[in-house]
Amino acid sequence: MIDVTKLLIITNNDVTEDYFKGQIRTEMVETHKDVLLKVRDYIYAGGWKLITHPMASSIKPNQTPFRSIILIQSKEDNTEDIIMIEEALISFEKFEGDKKPTEWYRKTTDQDFKRIDFYMIEDAIPHLTR
Repeated sequence: MIDVTKLLIITNNDVTEDYFKGQIRTEMVETHKDVLLKVRDYIYAGGWKLITHPMASSIKPNQTPFRSIILIQSKEDNTEDIIMIEEALISFEKFEGDKKPTEWYRKTTDQDFKRIDFYMIEDAIPHLTR
């Protein structure tokens, strides 16, 4: 069983932040890329490990503007997490130049993408705290 006080959610999704506020520490950033960069900073600083995969879901990074990632305080070696977050950033940058969704598309789909991101994190928590 994982102690939720050792968890940290890095997100750019206000739905996720609002839901977990007061339950699990959250840190809000502006963009999907900022989430990846902030997670990378925590991992490189040491004392933190990935709990959820930075590229979870089959939605390409340029298709969803929202991402939430769970970290846990840990003294374990985080070499694999360093590799994973660096690969996620490379993948993000590969797709970053691809055609971006139109403003109309974003207005009609942002809430859906926020919910997808939220549900992925919400679903992970019970599995961590059993």
